[in-house]
Amino acid sequence: MEDTVLRAGDIAKALSAIIALLAVILWRPIKAAWKQHKEERKAQAEFRKMMVTRLDSIDNNISALIDDMGDMQYESLAQAHEFYTGQGWCPSSTKQQLCQMHKSYSAKGRNHLSDRYEEEILALREQP
Repeated sequence: MEDTVLRAGDIAKALSAIIALLAVILWRPIKAAWKQHKEERKAQAEFRKMMVTRLDSIDNNISALIDDMGDMQYESLAQAHEFYTGQGWCPSSTKQQLCQMHKSYSAKGRNHLSDRYEEEILALREQP
């Protein structure tokens, strides 16, 4: 019986040594893979943050450009209104262009006085 216990002890030692050796052999690659995984996740998070910042900047720039374009369209509509109502007539081709400009202007959520301008220009004669 003592022999069996000694054998079991030797087997346990051998198994412990094998497990320890496997742990040492496998631990380094597992640790390196885990470190690489964490670095990749960190890089991805930084990339996402940078892209969100850039997209916000682009959105702000686009909004500013749309506002500027709306301001310019309003100014053009106001000048056209003043000119054509002053002369008392407006060619049909110009009326069509101004209606398209007003449609684009309104699509930006703007209207101010341009509805009235459009109505007054459309009411003008088409020839002097």
